[in-house]
Amino acid sequence: MSPFNVVNGLVVCSITTIGKQLESTRSNYCTKRDRILAFQRAYDEAAKRLYPDAPIIDIARLPGKADKQTSFQSGDRVLFFTGAECPACDLVLNTLLKRVDEFGGLDIYLTDLVPGDDAAVRTWAAEHKIDPDLVHSRRVTLNHDAGALAKLTDGAGTVPTLMRRRGEALSKLSVSDL
Repeated sequence: MSPFNVVNGLVVCSITTIGKQLESTRSNYCTKRDRILAFQRAYDEAAKRLYPDAPIIDIARLPGKADKQTSFQSGDRVLFFTGAECPACDLVLNTLLKRVDEFGGLDIYLTDLVPGDDAAVRTWAAEHKIDPDLVHSRRVTLNHDAGALAKLTDGAGTVPTLMRRRGEALSKLSVSDL
């Protein structure tokens, strides 16, 4: 027998042994997987039976962005520049309205309405379910942009844009900070 054949024989033998080990590992993995899935199915069924109206996972209790939220002070006012037809702005608005008690107030500036068209502003506010009590108490103000975004951003502003007024200082906020 030549050394080459012996090497080939060892390689073939090694591959056969590795193949058997893989088959055994695969079998163990499948058994574990089946037990885990059976447990999960039983858990889900019991949860539905015991708590039919409750979600299995309460997403609000999961860690995440809530841990990294921008901290506001009670005297801060948030300036929010939005378009009347801006789905991305609507998402930001909903987040701001949920957090409005964390800061002094929210000043909403509508960028693409005809200046002075207060009826359009009221219609927009009603469509976005802005609580009239928040507006009457001035916790939320509704404003025409009238060029404010362009002035504050040297003409480079796009919606949605967020800024924080703390005292006399004005700083830009990132939407991802919310």
